[in-house]
Amino acid sequence: IRIVDLAYGTSVAQIAHDSKIDFLELNTGANLILFRDKRHRLHIYDIDLQKRSTLLPFCNYAQWVPEADVIVAQNRKTLCVWYNPSAADKMTTIGINGDIEEIERLNGHTTVIVDEGMQQSRYELKEGLIMFGNAINVDLTKAMDTLDPLALSKETEAMWRKLLERSLKQERLNIAQRCAVALGDMPQARF
Repeated sequence: IRIVDLAYGTSVAQIAHDSKIDFLELNTGANLILFRDKRHRLHIYDIDLQKRSTLLPFCNYAQWVPEADVIVAQNRKTLCVWYNPSAADKMTTIGINGDIEEIERLNGHTTVIVDEGMQQSRYELKEGLIMFGNAINVDLTKAMDTLDPLALSKETEAMWRKLLERSLKQERLNIAQRCAVALGDMPQARF
């Protein structure tokens, strides 16, 4: 896979892979590539960090949630969701009895529709976590306000850490302090 900046005609990155690619999709920010090979392995490539991670060893379906940096995939009878693609190990799983048909975003709700033969089932995703992914790239305060009401889980912990790193990098110390408190890191919160 070769990534080219079309505006300048320069090569940005090249990904060597030992199997043919049958699915490839960029995220909304055009900095992450989601791809699946013929062996049904699902990978993500971070263009900025030039780093590839394998998300699933077997994948029937994969797609970015429309207008969000959230990945939905299917591994046999499991619906897999990455609310934070940069934390590949922080995956939410839901058991399903069918195949994912589509992802629907309507009226502030995101739903994965699964075809279960004679009927369709709908699995609602956590909208607060989806909103965080959109907010962190635009407004750190809004990202913090999105996380505040959510209970601490493996997904939200990864997001608090991402927000902490980003706020420290941008020298937004009040936000960094709130992140440290949410993570229970009192020494860093007092620093």
